[in-house]
Amino acid sequence: MAADRDGAKPPAAYIDRRLVAGGVLLMTGGFVACLVGAAVGLAALTSAGRRYVADRDEPPVVMARRRLNQAKSATAAGFGAWQEYERQARSGVGS
Repeated sequence: MAADRDGAKPPAAYIDRRLVAGGVLLMTGGFVACLVGAAVGLAALTSAGRRYVADRDEPPVVMARRRLNQAKSATAAGFGAWQEYERQARSGVGS
């Protein structure tokens, strides 16, 4: 630390502890309010998601299995058509 003109060390920089404490208190309050808001929002989203799933005609697992089987069938049909096209192109039927 630098010395004063008379050689004495100056006091540490003056910090208004009341202002610092007020700022900390306000920031803590804001943080707590943010957490409460996030918890309420999450609870609302969870409730809405559960209601949405409950209102479905079929459970999501059943729908996922059905869609997977549809995709497998479409893939097999496309592969079969491609193989048939290749077979016809090699034999010269299509040209």
